[in-house]
Amino acid sequence: MRANNIKYNRKTGALRKKVPVFYIVFTALLISFFGFAQKNPKKQLTAADYHLWSSLKVEKLSEKAKWVSYSVYYENGNDTLFVKNNKGTVTYNFPKASKGEFIGDSWFSSMSFKGELLVTDLLTSKQEIVAKVLRYDLRVGTKDIILLRKQSDGKKELELKNVATNKSFILNDIDNYWYSPKADALVYTIKSESNITATLLNLRDKTTTVISSNPNVFEYSDIVWQKNAKSIAFLQQPLEGDKKTIRTSVGYYTIAEHILYTFNPALQEDFPLDIEIISSSFAYLSISEDGKRIFFGLQKTMNPVDTSKVQTWNTQDKFLYPAKVQIDGWNRLAKVAVWWPQQNHFNCITSNEFPKMMLSGDKKQALLYNPQQYEPQANRDAPLDIYILNLDTRDRKLVLQNQLGAETGVCVSIYEKQIVYFKDKHWWVYDMENNLHKNLTKDLGVTFSDDDSDWPEEASPFGNPGWIQEDKTLFIYDKYDIWSIALDGRGAVRLTRGRENKTVYRIVSQSKDEFNKMNYDGSYKGEFESNDRLLIKTEALERTGYCFWDNKNGLQPLLDKKMHTSEFITSAKSEAYVYVEQNFNLPARLVIKESLNAKEKVLFQSNSQHFKYNWGSSRLIAYNNSNGAVLNGVLFYPANYHATTKYPMVVHIYEKQSKELYNYVNPSQHNPTGFNITNFTLKGYFVFLPDIVYEIGNPGSSAVDCVVSATKKVVNIESSIDSTRIGLTGHSYGGYETDYIITQTNMFKTAVAGAAITDYISGYLRVAWGLQKPNFWHYEFGQLRIGKSLYEDYAAYLRNSPVYHADKVKTPLLSWAGEQDSVVHYYQSIEFYLALRRLGKINTMLIYPREDHVLMDEKHQQDLTERIEQWFDYYLKAEKKPQWL
Repeated sequence: MRANNIKYNRKTGALRKKVPVFYIVFTALLISFFGFAQKNPKKQLTAADYHLWSSLKVEKLSEKAKWVSYSVYYENGNDTLFVKNNKGTVTYNFPKASKGEFIGDSWFSSMSFKGELLVTDLLTSKQEIVAKVLRYDLRVGTKDIILLRKQSDGKKELELKNVATNKSFILNDIDNYWYSPKADALVYTIKSESNITATLLNLRDKTTTVISSNPNVFEYSDIVWQKNAKSIAFLQQPLEGDKKTIRTSVGYYTIAEHILYTFNPALQEDFPLDIEIISSSFAYLSISEDGKRIFFGLQKTMNPVDTSKVQTWNTQDKFLYPAKVQIDGWNRLAKVAVWWPQQNHFNCITSNEFPKMMLSGDKKQALLYNPQQYEPQANRDAPLDIYILNLDTRDRKLVLQNQLGAETGVCVSIYEKQIVYFKDKHWWVYDMENNLHKNLTKDLGVTFSDDDSDWPEEASPFGNPGWIQEDKTLFIYDKYDIWSIALDGRGAVRLTRGRENKTVYRIVSQSKDEFNKMNYDGSYKGEFESNDRLLIKTEALERTGYCFWDNKNGLQPLLDKKMHTSEFITSAKSEAYVYVEQNFNLPARLVIKESLNAKEKVLFQSNSQHFKYNWGSSRLIAYNNSNGAVLNGVLFYPANYHATTKYPMVVHIYEKQSKELYNYVNPSQHNPTGFNITNFTLKGYFVFLPDIVYEIGNPGSSAVDCVVSATKKVVNIESSIDSTRIGLTGHSYGGYETDYIITQTNMFKTAVAGAAITDYISGYLRVAWGLQKPNFWHYEFGQLRIGKSLYEDYAAYLRNSPVYHADKVKTPLLSWAGEQDSVVHYYQSIEFYLALRRLGKINTMLIYPREDHVLMDEKHQQDLTERIEQWFDYYLKAEKKPQWL
């Protein structure tokens, strides 16, 4: 029910060039930490200065870690890309620039917002500006830049520019290019008045080879390279005006043999006239590793859905009517075909019977399934029967039956000749060649599924991030640790020791090639080499850190801190690394360590103005619910806190939030749910985030138990909290919990609920329009935690619905929702409003037009933020009643 986390540009004022930031930060920290504030009184921060705040993101580390690039994002859009040397003495800034790349340790390239390529000599500060650049790439292992730019006459030129010698190799009248680092070559296209030509350029010796040339009624698109860069595939698409008479074809070119194969549907006797060749996200063009098979998409020509027809909803339909007409028996879904160029033979892989697929690692076999086979059913995703299709022989056999997991194959991973899947709380492997299934984890004495989950669904696995192909070993996660397991089942090794001290170890991607790549309707897992050094992140209750692991040295701890650490980047040719650390009362700062034995050094402190203002702090609180479960919560203290002063408190709820302990929160008026922890601490509030655990069938009373127990505990611990001035707030599932809690207790003086579920019965009997599925699953298997259908436990649906207990509410409530909420219909808020209205209770409801589950319009974000704060100020601080009330 929680909306996806959304990243926002925290764009705030400018930073000065070449400022020795470390010394500023060091002085500020001395003042903050050693009590010198009396000599330099800190100021009270108000909303007028929120715009000064920014967000920090690490970008790149140069080869030998001589330089690091990072971006600072502001709410007003004045983002800046910075480059700083590892001593912290030299800084370059590039306002609103993007795609920053280091060339060795001496140059830095980036794109300006004007479409200029900026090439900066980091040693001399000399900068070259290349205008009208459309795109660029770095030639790997060299000092060359490949760039495509627009000329004054509107034509385009391709330039290979060496930044060290300033020499260039230029090709004119270029339409586009596709670069392959593996081949050290690129393909470019040229359009003339009569022809369009695709040419291969060898970047080492600048020799060219024409791949294909056609009349200028085509365009070349979707050019892809074979993994070993020995061949190329592409589409030849007719221009818009010629599509009625010319059909899209596929080209395949082998570089060593200089042979071009073409698949032209017009010359295939059995190719349907109403099918066109395409390349799309789930039906893309690709080449098998052995170069013998080419895969491409097929799309049937269809008329638009007729919305004027009478809708016929049948309970026996596999899908609800809106999904049924969109799918149209799977006719509207793109299919995937395979073509053998040497034999000029092709077959369709997917069909209306089996519309979804993934390829085996060697791309000789396909896994097929139909997600509607077990429909209609109550869960979000039906179980799957998965078949293997041998692409050469067309033999098909059932290998996995009634396999749980979403369509994306979250519990099914495909390796070279093996399928790894999770079933009955264990990881299994299926050997395609020998037709054998083997349980890999049954003798390890550890559970690999999340049995602590309090959702009614079958427990999900903790995951398998990838494998080492050479060693045929698989990485598997349990609750805490990483295991290496042989795919033949001959052995398993626990690589980490997290269970002993309740620390979670997880592998972190160090390159975009390591982790999940699309495999049509699924994904390939990460592929590691046996000598790779893995980067691992560690997370414990009050600590985060990183370590390395490799076969030779085992686990090598790097850092472990009572802070939130993130964005860890290693150097390609040194032991150096950089990362970001932060605390609730310490803004994010960029830290570098130049070697494993060197001291850490702060390279950049974001939001240096922070140290001029009073700020709050955070503290972890342990408590027990009525069942004796040990839980945690985070208490945030007011800015300029004095132990002798009584403060109001706002309790914010949503399942488990104790991981927020060390997160620095920028003050802002632009909050998608209207709530900002820092805003409230700056205004003299305590803020409390308690963890909540649930009993299946009683989510409402579980929330009451945990929140009331936690609030009582924190009031007892901290005498500065005024127990008569406590507010409650939450959004989405937290909004539901807020509405339910105020029907059961008068502990809270006021409350705010956003996008809340208030009626489990009407919510159960609605369509989840974003998914085009019934909403049953959310209650029977998901977050709403009833665990049974409405007709199996009607009393539980009544018992857990705030609207049926509205007569007990004595707490003034502010509720809000988006008028176009696709997750929780805003009628849910209206139901509770009408109940409270009929009963004469105090409730103000805000409905935001054109908004979904969270607010995206900045004017609406500010409006909601201000209203929520005014609401709490009025009820908890007795401030003047706002006019809108």
